Amino acid sequence: MIITPHFLVGAALGTMVKSLPVAFALGVGSHLILDAIPHVDPGTFQEIIRGRWPRWFYYFTILDFAATFLIIYFFRHRPDFSLIIAGGLGGILIDIIDNIPFPVLDEWPVFKQVHLVHQAFHYYIKKENWYWGIIGQVIVIGGSLWFLLRKF
Repeated sequence: MIITPHFLVGAALGTMVKSLPVAFALGVGSHLILDAIPHVDPGTFQEIIRGRWPRWFYYFTILDFAATFLIIYFFRHRPDFSLIIAGGLGGILIDIIDNIPFPVLDEWPVFKQVHLVHQAFHYYIKKENWYWGIIGQVIVIGGSLWFLLRKF
C-alpha cells in the first residue's frame, strides 16, 4: 500500500487509545495487516530496486507524502493530535525503514529483519489485476477518514 492509507489507519487506531507507545505499536501492526490484503503500489507496475529508483517513483513518493502532510495539517488542532501522529508514524515506519534508497543497508541488522518481516506479510497483486488493489485502498482510506472525521 502507499503511505497515505498506512498513515490514516495508524492515525485512526491511535485515537482509540490514550497511550502514545500503544498508538505507535498499533500503527506498526496495522502496516503488516494492510500489506497482507490486495493492494496496488508502485511495485505492482515495475520492480523497484533499492538505490535504482526510476524518476517517476520519486515524484509519486513526493505526492504521497504531500497528501499525508495535508492530512496532518488538517487534524493539527485536535486534542488527540499527538495520538494521531504516533499511530500514523507507526503506520509508515516499516515502509520508511524498508525503502531507504541505500542498498548497503540491506545487510544491516535491523534493516534486514524489517525487510524480511515486511516481505513475509506483503501481498503482491499482478500488474494486470491492478484495479482490484485500488478498491482495497479506497475502502481503507475512506473508512479511516470517516473514523477520524466523526470524532472531529
